[in-house]
Parts: sequence; structure tokens; C-alpha cells
Amino acid sequence: MWNHIEKLSGIRATIERVQNPYLWQSYQVKKKEIDTQNGHKNNEKVLFHGTPRSTLVQIYQTGFNRSYAGKNAAAIGNGTYFAVKSNYSAQDTYSTPDQSGRKYMYVARVLTGDYCIGRSGQIIPPSKNKAGFDLYNSVTDNMNRPSMFVIFHDAQAYPEYLITFRR
Repeated sequence: MWNHIEKLSGIRATIERVQNPYLWQSYQVKKKEIDTQNGHKNNEKVLFHGTPRSTLVQIYQTGFNRSYAGKNAAAIGNGTYFAVKSNYSAQDTYSTPDQSGRKYMYVARVLTGDYCIGRSGQIIPPSKNKAGFDLYNSVTDNMNRPSMFVIFHDAQAYPEYLITFRR
């Protein structure tokens, strides 16, 4: 689970587990739906999401919200972005330092499911077929070596841990 947290010297961090039974239940319902839809269980990834202090409580209480899509760019879709590696989410653009220099990043369980390459302006994932009703579950920047995933349904991610750190 923690194999994508890069070793950085001079970092002081605390890791807190987030427990929100309502969000967890919504996430589990969505997970069961995607597992059934895709016919396999390899639908979940542990990913990172940097955030400013101002949204910490909101994410903890109500989950990730795709309504904020585009705040820091939306190159592969207008959804909620998650990075494969922690150093991407640790950038000041995403994990904005507060007045004390602390930065914040969630470690999230994310239902990426079946995915494809995303594009700017997408508000839902593309269709898997010409009929149009069977959609991909998420989009990514690169099919061979994804560095980022975007989801378009808020219940597809659960904020499991909060990392507070200083550089």
C-alpha cells in the first residue's frame, strides 16, 4: 500500500487514519457495483490527493467532490484527480502550505475500475462501446504507465489516511 510514498529527507510527517462510516458504506456499495459490472475484483487502487487546509474537514465529512474540478487544471477530465505517486500530490500547487508551513495529503482508496485515456472537457468517462451505456469507470493520463487517475463519481473514492507534513 505504501510503496508509492517516496523517501524524502528532511520531511516531518504525521499519518492519521480517517474513519467515516457513512462515506465507507457509500464506497463499499459503489465497489460492489463496479466489481459486478466489470466481472473482476481488480478495481481498487491506493492513490494520493493533495489538498489545502481549507478543504480538510469537508473531505473528511462529505468525501471528495468533483464539483471542484478544474481548480488546479483539468487536462484529462473534469473530475477528482488522484496521483499514483505521493510526490506529485505533495507539490505546492495541490498541497498548498498553510501559514505554519504544513501541507496536507490524503491517501485514498479509489475505484479506478476499467479506465481509458482522458481528455480535457470530459465530465463523464467515455463509453466502452458504441451503444453508449457501458461507461469506463475512470480515466488516466497514460495506459502503459499511469501517473494519474480521474474519477467522475464522488463515491468512487474513500479518504483513508491524512498525511500532514512539512518540507
